[in-house]
Amino acid sequence: MIKPTTGERLLSKKNFVYRERGEQQDVVVKIFSDLKRFQREREIGDLLQGSSLATPARYSCDENSLTIIYQFVEGSPVVDFIENTELSEAEDIIGKICVWLLEFYSIIRGKQGCQYILGDIHLRNFIYNRVSQQVYGFDFEECRIGQIESDVARLFVFILHYDPAFTPRKKALANYLWENLSAPLALDETLFQQEVKRETLELINRRAKRDITRSRISK
Repeated sequence: MIKPTTGERLLSKKNFVYRERGEQQDVVVKIFSDLKRFQREREIGDLLQGSSLATPARYSCDENSLTIIYQFVEGSPVVDFIENTELSEAEDIIGKICVWLLEFYSIIRGKQGCQYILGDIHLRNFIYNRVSQQVYGFDFEECRIGQIESDVARLFVFILHYDPAFTPRKKALANYLWENLSAPLALDETLFQQEVKRETLELINRRAKRDITRSRISK
């Protein structure tokens, strides 16, 4: 097993994730803090094996150490593009995420016989390679049976609230997401709006708790 101290630490709130640079290829080592999340990510990865869905290749899984090793994909988190590119390019990237999501939902539903959602969905879980113009999705540890409206609402709310929040661009991109997913997925707009309200309240509460914690630490 690759030692976690030898690589470049990558952003993760729940797990220990780092990039290990090799002579022939780079890998991402993900060490889970929870057995159930490890098992769920492995399960979803098994279902996606052999599909055309753009995800980092999985090289190995070790339940004893709760470790999965993935291909390192060149690119940047999509969140880095939505405010710093032309609106047309940002819309194109959001459109590619929509195509990715449609394929993901179809594959998992076809293999499981019921609808799964990503659960913890946000733009940091999508990598965009500007050279290949390819979007890659990853992070399946929170996948569960659920209603797609919940996933779309969560991503919609995150897009609106990324700093700076509620700019005309953010509103346009959030609406673009809805327009590209609502018809193909036959989404229930009433349920979607209910989920948007719920996700908004949860996001506000999470940020308030985070700010209180930071304030206490700084004192």
